This record gives sequence, structure tokens and C-alpha cells, in this order.
Amino acid sequence: MEAVVEVASLVAPKSIALPSVTDFLTESQWNVLLGIMDTIAPAIQPQGETAKSISTDALAVHLPIAQYADATTQIRQAASPADVSTELIEAYLTEKPSENPVFTDVLKVILSNLPPSKKRELGYLLSILSTRPGSLLLTSHSTPFPSLPLSSRTKVLHSWRTSALAPFRALFKSITTLGKLAFIRSSQTFSPLTGFPAIPANWTATSSYPYQFLEFRPPSPSEQSAAKPIEIDTDVVIVGSGCGSGVVTNRLAQTFGPSLRVLVLEKGRHFDASHFPLPQTSGLSTLFESGGVVESDDGSISITAGSCFGGGGTVNWSASLQVQDFVKKEWAEKHKLPFFDTPKFQECLDYVWQKMGCGDESIELNHANKVLLDGAEKVGFTKTKKVPQNCGGGKHDCGYCSFGCWRGEKKGPVNGWFPEAVENGNVKFAEGFQVDRVLFEVRNGWKVATGVEGTWKSKEGGGLGQGIKVRVKAKKVVVSCGTLSSPVLLMNSGLKNPQIGRNLYLHPVNFVAGVFDEDVRPWEGGCLTSVVSDFEDLDGEGHGPRLEAMSMIPSFPLPFLPWASGKDWKLLIAKYRHLNAYISITRDRDTGYIYRDPDTGRPRVNYTPSNFDRANILVGVVGLCKILFAQNAREIHAYLPGLEPFIRTNKEDQENRFNRWLEKLKAHGNKPPVTPFAAAHQMGTCRMSAAAKDGVVDQQGRVWGTDGLYVADASVFPTASGVNPMITTMAIADWIAKGLCEDLKEATEATPAAKL
Repeated sequence: MEAVVEVASLVAPKSIALPSVTDFLTESQWNVLLGIMDTIAPAIQPQGETAKSISTDALAVHLPIAQYADATTQIRQAASPADVSTELIEAYLTEKPSENPVFTDVLKVILSNLPPSKKRELGYLLSILSTRPGSLLLTSHSTPFPSLPLSSRTKVLHSWRTSALAPFRALFKSITTLGKLAFIRSSQTFSPLTGFPAIPANWTATSSYPYQFLEFRPPSPSEQSAAKPIEIDTDVVIVGSGCGSGVVTNRLAQTFGPSLRVLVLEKGRHFDASHFPLPQTSGLSTLFESGGVVESDDGSISITAGSCFGGGGTVNWSASLQVQDFVKKEWAEKHKLPFFDTPKFQECLDYVWQKMGCGDESIELNHANKVLLDGAEKVGFTKTKKVPQNCGGGKHDCGYCSFGCWRGEKKGPVNGWFPEAVENGNVKFAEGFQVDRVLFEVRNGWKVATGVEGTWKSKEGGGLGQGIKVRVKAKKVVVSCGTLSSPVLLMNSGLKNPQIGRNLYLHPVNFVAGVFDEDVRPWEGGCLTSVVSDFEDLDGEGHGPRLEAMSMIPSFPLPFLPWASGKDWKLLIAKYRHLNAYISITRDRDTGYIYRDPDTGRPRVNYTPSNFDRANILVGVVGLCKILFAQNAREIHAYLPGLEPFIRTNKEDQENRFNRWLEKLKAHGNKPPVTPFAAAHQMGTCRMSAAAKDGVVDQQGRVWGTDGLYVADASVFPTASGVNPMITTMAIADWIAKGLCEDLKEATEATPAAKL
């Protein structure tokens, strides 16, 4: 049996009509699922005599009066210096997911994003739990799950966590993460309790570049019903609007000006800066692939990828790092791509660096990043530095960037490359355009790209509906829709190269959090402005972890905190304003692959962090724990289910206690699928290679075995970059764009500019 809940779909509701779960869940199955959710984030009530404002719930956690009073005291202290009322604390403790309409709406959208096979598995699981639970409860007990008391439900979930069967362990992680994510995104009391402001304190409405997007209307209703594609013509069509696309578009406009028509197609949507940052309840479902996280088939790793106008450049954390010399040498020598170890490639790196005004001069470290650098120095780590930001030299101290840059400071595709391209050239854009395939003609035995075909959907009605088929004819086609989607588009276009989709690198991470006595306000300041690199080359071949801070928007760090019980997790996240989280992120040596879902044709991921890469990550986890201990964290939580946190006490042997705890951590390990691994850097599925048998594109980004077809995004990386891939992606895209310009010059004269 497969793990049945896909964290890939943990999303918040969009501003569209909510999907119906009755398409694949019966009412009884839905009620069982809500019962599980109420176990993961339960109501907590006092036992015995209670205040009149608190109702008694048989399926709540009932604490003795003294323990309940202690819990309210802990929350009040954690919420300080905010003035939190007793009523608000009680409302938070008694909040029950199944009674919150927003929670159920979130859950419906989550389920709508599950692949069909996962929907079938989920329905099967819930049916068994409601009627024949014994096999799934891992006992001979015949009581249906909905009839079990909450304490027994908790035991059932932990029996999955400790099962000898990997699918049950994956089920535990997926189902508990599902409940935690949905609760964080929907809770009516969490933000008021912790003081987290949905809108930055100094927010002002700031408009970004006034983009105009093409709209397509069929000549008549009869032609639309016959599904006859609308045909348009351009010179270069670019699929995707992320970092690679932005650079290619800009280079084409610089080189040819208005004489070359360029059309950029994006399946996601554009939002003006005045809409940013989007709220948690809609940001992930609106700006990210598959609603926020894509999960690997075995449930071992969750992947976050941008899926909006600007792609990763819209939702990344601004970190700007140039690829290390040892990686460039590896690509040049081991992969026989000498360009990467030449001044020409460095010129491309420097060009994009300067174009975006990357630097660290204006950075003011927030609490999390200061803790990382100061703590690293205390424990003797020496390879530490600030992380430059692509904000044109501005201060850029916004911690909300994952949900869009409201200041418009990130000089990515939307705020830098595309506006300049529009001013210099003849560039058009279309949003809501899902490209289905690249079109080819056979000329002299060669497959020649002649355009693309896809489906455009208007914003009207929330982007729902059948859509309009559109065929775009072009002289050159550039695929730049990301490591997950670019190989799938090539597959859908009939290309048979077995390397397409292979060689997937992800930079997998594990998490560590520290709880501090001081008021941290973790949402304030730049997200990722420091790095510790002492362990980045553990094997002498450039593989190892780097230690970094992370975005502290609640939806990112809190749902992956270990779940021992609903009560413990709920009390822990109430300490949010005193908590910072960090990642141990490794340059992975071992790979996975992308393939097409047989039902939907969307990307599916086969990737499990290898023993080698997990061991490297664990070295970083230990390093982060040492830093947090040196910085007097009151609590240290390694995100390793089943391992208790380190809690500082008033005893004198703190260092010995901590060292013994570290030994437990090392022995416990980070074995999947229970341990939460995550990734936001996808690379390599259309690998650049010196020969067709070893990859998908040549050194100029041209797809092997075709003419006129290019790939320009992180999917062309020969291996993992080892640093945040934005700068490397853009530099390679610029190199590919230069070659594309030369190819266009050698071809017939570009068609004169014409209105699309």
C-alpha cells in the first residue's frame, strides 16, 4: 500500500469556487478524515468544573484544572509582551478544526490537488478506518476510528509512525503534516494570539510594472465548440516566465530591439505588487506549483516550486550566491563542458549579478540570522558570511517575500528583466496559458521546432472552464518552465531521449528550531541573509551541507515541527514569536527523476534522500544544534519525530546534558519517510551534456536531436549547484540566450514586427 496523503497539495483556498470532495469521498469518509484532523490539532479543555464560556467535548483533550492553568500561563508568557486576554487563550486552546469552516474549506482545496491515484488510496483508507479498522490500526481492535477516544486515536497515529512498514510511516508524516498545515493556514486565533501580522507593519501600496497580457477570443462560438485552435505568429516563443525566461527575453530585446517579436507564455497568474504579500490562506495555492508543495512518490521529501508570473523569482528569499569554483571545475572536467571554467562563464555570472544590484552592504541581520553568525563564531566555525540579496542595493528587510515582494525590490524577472525588455524590444506576455506540446516539422531528417500549442484560460470565473486552444507559430522555441515541468513538456512533445527527466537534484534539507527567552518576532527582517559553509565539502568532492536561516512565515516552519501529540504541538506553536528555525541544506550527490502522472500528465517525483546525503545533512543538524545551544536557546527542537527536544534547565550540568542529547540525536538519525525532508531548489532534469547519450541539451542549450528548440532554466544544470541556484540559472540562461541570438542572426532575417 502506498502512503495515501500527498503533502504536495497542502494548500490554502483560492479565491474561486471551492471544489467538492464528494467527487471521491463519501460523507462517512469525510467525517473520518475530520476526526483525524481533530486528533492532530485538538481542542484542549479543562477537566471538571469549567468556566461557562467553555463547552465540554468528549473528543477534546481534557486537562486537570492545574495542568490547564499551567498551559494558559505558558501561552500568556509566550505571547508577551502582547496583551493577551484570557478569553483569547481559551479560544485558542478550544479551537477545533472540524468546527472551523475555513479549515474545512482549506481541506477541500488540499484534496482537490491530490493526484487521482492518491485520491483513490485516501478513499480506500478512510473506508477501512470507518468500517474494518483492524489492519490500519495495527491491532485486532474492531472499533471504527470515529468511535475511538482521542487518546486511542493518538496511539493509532503513533503506531503508524513506528511501524515496520515504510508506507505506514509515510502515512503518519503525510497525514499529520496535512492537519498541521491546514490548521496553521485557517486558525482564527493563532495570529491574534502570537501577534503575527498578516500584513507587514510598515506596508504601503506599491504598484509594479503595468504589464499588459494578451487575451484570446475565438471568432465564433461554433469554432470554439469545435476546439479549433486559434493561430498566432511570433519569432521566438518562450514557455515559462521564471529566472531563465527573464534573462533570455531581456537579451533578445537588447540584441534585436523591436525587430524581433518575443512571446512569453506563463501558466500561472500575475499579481501587482499592491496585492503582495498574499495571505497564508491563499498565497501558497496561488503562487506555487500544486498549491504549495509537491511530494515525492514515497512521501520522503516535500518540494516547493514557484508557479506564477516570475516563477521562483517572485517567491524566493532573495539569496544571491555565485556557484563555487569547485562546482564549475566539476562541470568543466567531469562533464566535459569546458565553458564553465572559463572567463566567459564568469562574465555571465558577473553580468546578472550587477544587473540586479546584488550585494550585502545594506543588510541588517534580524534575530535569526544574527544568532546563526554569532553562534557559529562561538563554536569555532570559520566559513561564515552575509548572503547578498538581489534588491538593487536596497535594505530589503521584508520577511514576507515568499508570498510576493510588496515593495517591488527584488530585481528578478517581474521587477527587473521583463520591464527593461518591454522598453527595449517587442515583447508580449500571456498568463493562464498552459503549453501542452512543442510543435515540430521534419526537414531534411531533422525535427525542427515550429511553435507550441496549448490552452489559455481567462481570469474570468477564477480561471475555471474549458479554456481556448491556441497554436503559436515561431522560428525558435525556448522551454523555460522549470525543472519539474520542462522535462514533462518535452515528453508530451514526443521526444524519446531517455535522459529527459533523469538526474534530478533537490538540495534536500532538515530543520532545527530554537525557542528563546527574548521576544524574537521572527517574521521581521530579511529571511536568508547569513550562511555557515564549514561543512560544504565533507567528501573532498564538494558535497556537504550549508547552514542557513529560513522564512518564518508560520506556514513554512511550524507544520513540520515534530508531532508527539496534538496538545504538545499546539502548545509549542504558541511560542512562535520566540522561535527561529534553520535548515541544514546539502549539495546532493545522488539523484531522482521526474515522470508524467498517468492520469493527469502533471509532473510526479521519484526521489528519496540517499544514505550518503542524509548523513551529510545530519552533520549540519548537529552543527545547528551546537549554535543554538551556544546562543542560549531555551529549547532546541530537531525536526526528527520520536526524538525529544533539548530543554534547558537551571541545573549546572547543562553542557553535559546537551552533549548526551546530541549523542541521542546522532543515534536517532534522519531516516525517511518519517523525517521531514524539504526542498526548494530543483535542478538537472534536462541536463546539459557534451554528448546526446549523457543529457538533453548541448552546451548552447539546444535540445539534442532537434533544431530550433532550447531549454534555459535550472533543469540544464549538469549537477547540483550547491548554492541557491538563482544566479547560476540566470548566468547559464544568458549564455544560452547569446547563442540563440547568434543562431537567429545566421538564419533568415527576422519577420518584421507585427501586432499579435
